[in-house]
Amino acid sequence: MPMPRPFGALALCALLSACAHGADETAMIPAAIAPLPAGNPHRGAISDIETAGGKDTNPALASQIADADFKAALRSALLLSGAYSASGRYVLRAEIEEITQPLFGLDMQVGLTVRYRLQDRAGKTRWERRIVTRHTARLGESFLGSERLRYANEGAARENIASFLRALGAEARAGGVADVS
Repeated sequence: MPMPRPFGALALCALLSACAHGADETAMIPAAIAPLPAGNPHRGAISDIETAGGKDTNPALASQIADADFKAALRSALLLSGAYSASGRYVLRAEIEEITQPLFGLDMQVGLTVRYRLQDRAGKTRWERRIVTRHTARLGESFLGSERLRYANEGAARENIASFLRALGAEARAGGVADVS
């Protein structure tokens, strides 16, 4: 017995809405970013950002964090903090080393590991940190697992960027950009 047309259209809509979407750059920007005060050694210190390790999302598979979107979120966060300037002396290299994601579940927890490096124009690493964050998207946030996974990706990235900014600020309060530690 053929499926009535309205139900076929409804089934198609349900199938298409379950497609995976990549993390949204605006959802990866921390909500509260304190601007660096005048005199802070990191104010205007970063002039370029390079990202690596991200993946584009295949709609038929799981949500991912693309390099371009992570870079845009980082740039926005650095602009808001005052650390980004066209005349800065450092290049920020952010490498996504690992993303751990569940295959399925009611609550989706994503782990994100990013290595951040500040390098001078000669390529010498002046500051380096490896930051690991986790974020869980609960069933109440979305019925669709693909959306919960995207929310968890965005949350893990947002918390990772916020942790990076805190680490950079703490290093500045301790005496400026230090050698690798």
